[in-house]
Amino acid sequence: MAVSTLLARFSSSRQRNVVSLVVSASQVVIGYHDHKKAQVDTQSISGTDPWTAALQLLNRHEITKSDLHLVLGHGLYQTLLIDDPKLSQEDIRAALPFKLKDFLSDSPSDIVADGFSSPIANRFQAFVCHKQPLLQFSAALEKRQCQLVAVSPEDLVLRQWTQLDKTEMVLTRDSQGILQIAVFDQGKLCFQRQVRGMLFEGDQLPPLVIDELALEIQRSLDYLRSQLKHAQVGGLVVSVNGVDDTELAFQLSSRLSVSVRPQTLFESGDHHQHVALAALERDCSPDINLFSDDLSPSSALLTFEKMLLVWGLTGLLIVLVAAYQQWQVSQSNEALETATQSRSTAESTSNQLNEQLALHVPSLSMVNDVNRAEAAIASKQKALEAVAVHDAALQQGYASVFRALSDLSRRDISVSDIAIGRDTLDIKGLAATPSSVPAWLQSFQTQQPLSGRVFEQMALTRDEKERLVFSLNAKREKGEAQK
Repeated sequence: MAVSTLLARFSSSRQRNVVSLVVSASQVVIGYHDHKKAQVDTQSISGTDPWTAALQLLNRHEITKSDLHLVLGHGLYQTLLIDDPKLSQEDIRAALPFKLKDFLSDSPSDIVADGFSSPIANRFQAFVCHKQPLLQFSAALEKRQCQLVAVSPEDLVLRQWTQLDKTEMVLTRDSQGILQIAVFDQGKLCFQRQVRGMLFEGDQLPPLVIDELALEIQRSLDYLRSQLKHAQVGGLVVSVNGVDDTELAFQLSSRLSVSVRPQTLFESGDHHQHVALAALERDCSPDINLFSDDLSPSSALLTFEKMLLVWGLTGLLIVLVAAYQQWQVSQSNEALETATQSRSTAESTSNQLNEQLALHVPSLSMVNDVNRAEAAIASKQKALEAVAVHDAALQQGYASVFRALSDLSRRDISVSDIAIGRDTLDIKGLAATPSSVPAWLQSFQTQQPLSGRVFEQMALTRDEKERLVFSLNAKREKGEAQK
């Protein structure tokens, strides 16, 4: 494998163009899309083989990096109708050549075969072509970075002329003058035959020739009527090269029992150009593919070119890694040098500041003086706070206490003397009954200035006039006294 081919396989994947190529015994036709418009070109075969002409046509249009759909014309493949071998889809490609060895003169190892079950009489439709030309052509395409994705027989591409959900017949004539009838049941080929002895001179349609052609078509229809059980042929599509299809369809419609219409997919061009345009569709022939990647000889996993490429990539990777590491080392050295210089500058600045700090350290006597001064200041602040509290108490006075006693006045209590201090309260007076004093004292709890007083002593006596005299001595509770 060339190095360019290997690099092409590792290139980024993207949507590739589809190019169709029809290779027949007389000409090669290419079809491709150019700015969303389908283009076709023809290369006639003269003095060379069709595969060389196909490569010349690809080179003329500079086709590269594309997926190629190859259509084999008549003469480059064989069609066989055999008994159904009952092979699975996985075994058809490998086992079918050996099933066909009795019908072919070629060795099974030299051919490629594919096929599908036909709806007629439990038969199997097989298609065969030579393997070596496909392998050589695929190898030539790889040099152009193209890939051979499908190889289809010309007969199967004609399904595009029909309605894929019906059973219809197609009448065609290729560039070699071969007149053929093909029947497709829901897009799958189920019958084909060549009609010989029919000659159309120029674009003339002799009535006798049309009568004979209609008779041959009717015979095919009668045969299919007995073979196709689930469906019948519902129409005939006419695509005869070199003849007015519309006129021929009109002449045949009056002679046949099925509807006849001309091919309307393409307005101009010959038969193989129409096939090339139809093959641009990726699913134009889904039942058959005579080429797959497993046909190519498996290449060695390790070749000299691959070794050179791997060695080159490895050496380049080593050089890049070494250069990156060297760059990292140089960057680290520069960073280390900068950090070292910063550390030296910081150490020098620290030493200078320490020297200046040593010059400003106070003596022990000065420290003691400062401590004593701070203690004296703290003591004086406490004294000032106590004086402020005392002044506030003096400013406030005992108006609240007298106001509270006034609010608690009773008709059975008469106060004659009140002696009040910060933490004491002495009251003397007259009471109507002995129980009046305790009731009056009970009401002190409703007044906040009096509620914190605790009466330690109460005395009840009679004066000279036999009046009941009381005496109360009270002080604040501890918690109240500190407030």
